[in-house]
Amino acid sequence: MIQQDTRFQNLEWKIGLFIIIALAGIIVAFVLFGMQKDFFTHKYNLHFTVDRGTGFTKGMPVKLSGFRVGRITSIALNDQAMVDINAEIDNKYRKWIRSDSTVKLVKEGLVGDNIVEVAVGSSDKPELKDKDAIVYVKTKGLDELADELADQVKPVLLEVRDIISYINNPNGDLKKSIHNLELLTRNLDGTRRNTDKLLVSATGNIDRIATRTDKILETTNRKIESIDLMPTLNRVNSALDHIDEKLPVMLVKADATLGNLSVISRETQLLSENTFPKIPGILSQTEDVLLSTDRLINSIQNIWLLSPSPSAETPGFIRSDSYE
Repeated sequence: MIQQDTRFQNLEWKIGLFIIIALAGIIVAFVLFGMQKDFFTHKYNLHFTVDRGTGFTKGMPVKLSGFRVGRITSIALNDQAMVDINAEIDNKYRKWIRSDSTVKLVKEGLVGDNIVEVAVGSSDKPELKDKDAIVYVKTKGLDELADELADQVKPVLLEVRDIISYINNPNGDLKKSIHNLELLTRNLDGTRRNTDKLLVSATGNIDRIATRTDKILETTNRKIESIDLMPTLNRVNSALDHIDEKLPVMLVKADATLGNLSVISRETQLLSENTFPKIPGILSQTEDVLLSTDRLINSIQNIWLLSPSPSAETPGFIRSDSYE
């Protein structure tokens, strides 16, 4: 029966080939998985200590400049209640991780996974060796950030609450201002109507004043036009012409008068010059005559027949210089 059914011919070879292919697939898958997990690359270990293990998980990627360079291999609690974390780093990235490099826990994006980020060290610092410690920089978690945000937002919320209470207070200034504004708005209609009436009345008065002004201007123009200035202007012109005719004669007479005055002034000056030298002699002669008269009167008074009683001597003139 086995010899007659062709499906069972070379069955051993077929089973062996199937097993070989399956084993080859398993080996390839294992190699790919190992390459993906960096099982076939040289690695070295670094460790750091944190105060809280929140956010850290075994197998968490370690990244440098956004590129995966290793993973977290173990997380353990030490005797000081601190958390010791070991990281396995690919050996080919050793040249960028130096003694001044640091690690910190960050989140990729806004809602991404947590990762351990390594900072690039200085080129003049030594490289970290296997099982060396690397400095951990603490970052704030979501709960700490939430607490800080709450502390910052709380005063703002309190102020908002106070503002809302102030606005809603019926006896507050804002409510009163709104009420006064409402009353003012209501009164604006009456004010507008009164203003319209005042404008209409003012417009009528302005029209009447304009009409009266036009009438006054017309009357003034007619009176100005009715005034005949020609006779007055003719009289003024004739008077000016008469003055022009008389003015040369008057100027000639004035010149002659001035000439006569000049002659009289010169004659007066000459007369004065001739008269002033004779005045001292005349005064001297007059003084002699007065003295002679005084003596004669004294002689007459001294005659006893003519003087009934003695009398006081009459003072005579005092002889003085002719210039005094």
